Amino acid sequence: MLVDSSLLLAEVASVPLQAIDFVLLVGTVLGVTAFGMWIGRREKGTADYFLAGKSVAWWVVAGSIFGTNVSSHHMVGMMGAGLKEGFAQANFEFGAIFGLLMLCYFFLPFYRRMGVYTLSEYLGRRFDDRSRLLYSITNMAFLLIQMVGTLILGALTVETLTKNSDFAISYQWSVYLLAGVAALYTIFGGLKAVIYTDFIQSVLLLAGGGTLAVLAIWHPDVGGISGLLEKQPDKFHVFFEASHDELPWSGVLSGLMVLHLYYWGTNQFIVQRTLGAKSGWDARMGVITAGFFKLLIPFLCIVPGMAAAYILNIDPETESDTAFAGLARTLLPAGYGLVGLVMAGLIGGILSTIDSMMNSTSTLFTFDVYKKYLDPEASEMRLIWVGRVAMMAMICLAIGLSIMFGQTQGGIFNTMADYNAYLVPGVIVAYVAGILQPLVTRTASFVCILAGPLLSVAFEVTSASMFDHKLQAFHRAGLATLACYAVLLAVSYATTRERDPQREHYTWGQYKEERHSEQARGPAWYRNDRLWAAILVAATLWMCWFFA
Repeated sequence: MLVDSSLLLAEVASVPLQAIDFVLLVGTVLGVTAFGMWIGRREKGTADYFLAGKSVAWWVVAGSIFGTNVSSHHMVGMMGAGLKEGFAQANFEFGAIFGLLMLCYFFLPFYRRMGVYTLSEYLGRRFDDRSRLLYSITNMAFLLIQMVGTLILGALTVETLTKNSDFAISYQWSVYLLAGVAALYTIFGGLKAVIYTDFIQSVLLLAGGGTLAVLAIWHPDVGGISGLLEKQPDKFHVFFEASHDELPWSGVLSGLMVLHLYYWGTNQFIVQRTLGAKSGWDARMGVITAGFFKLLIPFLCIVPGMAAAYILNIDPETESDTAFAGLARTLLPAGYGLVGLVMAGLIGGILSTIDSMMNSTSTLFTFDVYKKYLDPEASEMRLIWVGRVAMMAMICLAIGLSIMFGQTQGGIFNTMADYNAYLVPGVIVAYVAGILQPLVTRTASFVCILAGPLLSVAFEVTSASMFDHKLQAFHRAGLATLACYAVLLAVSYATTRERDPQREHYTWGQYKEERHSEQARGPAWYRNDRLWAAILVAATLWMCWFFA
């Protein structure tokens, strides 16, 4: 039994889907699909299929990163979280800037110098195949959680927006169609098709989401951002008290930062876009530009969600994830194609996330499992076909889980973060410590990654049984990270005989001695990526101070 449709605002819907909306929506989806298949028509080798031939310009990297990150779990899930929790949800965006800049200037130089296809290759060279395989399994599980959440939120919203119209689509069929369209051009075209379609979908998402945000924030019952500041002064803060159930300031500055470091710096489906850039400068500028777009998300998603409290009559605890659909059907005038535009933006965001996860999962499976253990001598074309089969398997699993868990109600965005917090601590500790500390050994890395989920569960169970306290997810992630580091050091000192100068070559100290500093493109000041990175940091800190 799926979510009760009575909870999906069908009764208050004032604008069912019109023919012009349907034509605009279908035309956009078909156009993007055809474009993706055309872009990927000449992918002949693994470098083309999995890394886009390393030919992608900075502006496409930026659009792809933004489109990959922002999907239904932002447009729908974060809007619902804004309704439920308030502006503190913006910590997911402000903290992302830290993760993006760490990718730019800490992780990315290693990845590009080594010419890796998968981020697990770094762990394989720095440590051994045990750590490499564990990373791949962990990251594929991480991506599956993201994909299922994206499909659930997207399908619920599509069902709601088409309700009571001539073009009504059920929840199940919404899942099938969203997954099927993304699979079509991704399986055919590889990373280049994914990146360029992501860019187009980012434009659609900004246009559709921006339209709805303006109508919601400047609704007569809301009165703009200043009106919300007057109506909800207690919810218009970046930091909540340390005892807050969802977003305690102590957890935001500890465990959530660990998640950001993992998501932006060591997550295959985000970093793979930068590996396809045609130069280090293009990769860095693409990441920094995506950071500026990330600062728009609080005003595209969170603030409209806060405004929904004065426009819709819904329960923030159980119906928060219906805020997007409710605003779309209540605020958008009929007969102008605006519902179709907003749906095209939402579906564009969903497709750009699903296609990226599919491509990254297939890359991990192809190189870290199939080529490594099953067929080391596989030809380039065989690896491409193995990647395609892996994509099909991943999307089928995601479809099944999305239908199985379709009853999930309220707060899916934060639920996804909660589940992912179990997986992250051990991986990020092994990565960062492996780069910074030559003393970390192969066995220590393996044990650390393995210990991450186990320690997370141990802290949660101990807190509940001994202290009768439910440990908040970000606090749990922060504690597990510290414990993982302690385990890493203890095992490293116990296995010092494993230290290998060749493997320690892949540490920051060695890299600094050997690297040739890459100049910014051209002498013009506006091409200096470090200047734009400084502006991005200043803008983020100002917003944190203003809304503190």
